[in-house]
Amino acid sequence: MSATDSISTAEPIRYRVTGMDCASCAAKIEKAARGVGVEDVKVSTATQIMTLRTQPGRLAEVERAVTEIGYQLDRLDAPRASEASDDDELPKDLSHITPAYKRALWIVVALNVGYGL
Repeated sequence: MSATDSISTAEPIRYRVTGMDCASCAAKIEKAARGVGVEDVKVSTATQIMTLRTQPGRLAEVERAVTEIGYQLDRLDAPRASEASDDDELPKDLSHITPAYKRALWIVVALNVGYGL
């Protein structure tokens, strides 16, 4: 199996691109990704998502190349450490919810109900 065969069978990897405004920005990002050896890359300006297929070892190179030209990447489909775990993704530390915060929340709820939403 050649390197191009392994790329074509690889799962697509998606990133949210922050700082991209126009088609020119998308073209710069695609050029940067292709510059490190990625052949299959698509950047959507409407959704601000970059989708690519590459070997897992090249992801760090792609991320570095795109961040060097001024864009931030957030991986959308990052592999989870425990895929089978059904823990809800709520924060475990709820120390920011103080009694004053709860009181303010109830006041807002009461006012909205009073005004009929």
